[in-house]
Amino acid sequence: MSPFYLIPVPLFALLSFEALSAKTTAEEAALTIPFTQYTGIYLVALAVSYVMIMFLSSHAEKLGFIDHPDGKRKIHTVAKPLIGGIGIITGALMAMLLFVPFWQNVGLIIAVLMIVVMGAIDDRHDVSFKIRFLVQTGATVSIMYFGGTVLDSFGDLMGWGVIQTGFLAVPVTIFCIIGVINAVNMTDGLDGLAGGSSLVAFIAFGMLAWLNNQPELTFISVAFVGGLAAFLRFNWYPSKLFMGDAGSMSLGFVLAFFAIEVTQKAGGAVSPAAALLVLALPVTDTITVMVKRVLKGQSPFHPDKTHLHHIIKAMGFNHRKVVVVIIAATTISSSVAVFGTLMHFPDYLFFTIYLFCFTLYFVASYKLRAIYRLLIRLRQQKVFNIELGEVLR
Repeated sequence: MSPFYLIPVPLFALLSFEALSAKTTAEEAALTIPFTQYTGIYLVALAVSYVMIMFLSSHAEKLGFIDHPDGKRKIHTVAKPLIGGIGIITGALMAMLLFVPFWQNVGLIIAVLMIVVMGAIDDRHDVSFKIRFLVQTGATVSIMYFGGTVLDSFGDLMGWGVIQTGFLAVPVTIFCIIGVINAVNMTDGLDGLAGGSSLVAFIAFGMLAWLNNQPELTFISVAFVGGLAAFLRFNWYPSKLFMGDAGSMSLGFVLAFFAIEVTQKAGGAVSPAAALLVLALPVTDTITVMVKRVLKGQSPFHPDKTHLHHIIKAMGFNHRKVVVVIIAATTISSSVAVFGTLMHFPDYLFFTIYLFCFTLYFVASYKLRAIYRLLIRLRQQKVFNIELGEVLR
């Protein structure tokens, strides 16, 4: 495997040293995650995912996990294995079982297994959306029942007071989690996109959990970082395989779980709107696309090529640059969430930032022709002897 896989290790050392130097009492010191545990959970997830992906790749055709091009919505032109998601989840769960107390996370483990099995069946046989929603609801009930993962509060989004979900907490939690699952699932349209964006989001949630004194959540985030790192070795453009619905829906579910867990802790430091910024791109893109479909008289689930990655690619950017641009945008929004938490931004400031970005994106989606014309003019320009046409493609 590439030495690039070891890049996170110095960060683990830094976090461990910082946490150790910052703790003063015995109780606080117990929350410190040693460097060896950070590194161990990452390397276990990385190695298990890598081996599992290699093994499943050689048996994908026999198992029927092959995605064939359709010449329509699918961009790839060669049949490829749909086993990446199973590899990611296997590695992450194995690391969790070794490093995280089982009974404290049994609800999450059961839920992830439900989602990944249903996703694998969907990759193999195309499951009805009603069955998918039913299983996603059951998975959400699992983390609510076993772990108490419920969205009780949206925070003080308007500066008028905390918005509580009250007796609607359960249906609101189910709605939001299913929404995030399908938002992440819809980003899985280009090589490296869903995996790269999810990797950034898990790093951000891991840092937020660390700031919030939730070491077990930091462990889980590191496990998924390891699994995704292994997967991206095979999925970065040009890819050798895909994660499939088993991967994209499972990642969406776990990211939604993180968004609730890090923001609903009593006396916690993380704003619900900060979590929204981490997931800003998939959530905003999905809401925008669905609203526009409904306004056209179509089903909000009607398949088309109006997602952000389709639009940027249609502007003439090559495959790799589209993915890099979107991952960079996710990195920026996630960095704002982490930095804002460090600086103790109020909920309404986080939410104002998100609303500004959402409004800008939504309006821009109706001004695509003007944006296309601007790009054409820019590509004809030269700045500091650099042909912008070579950069903007």
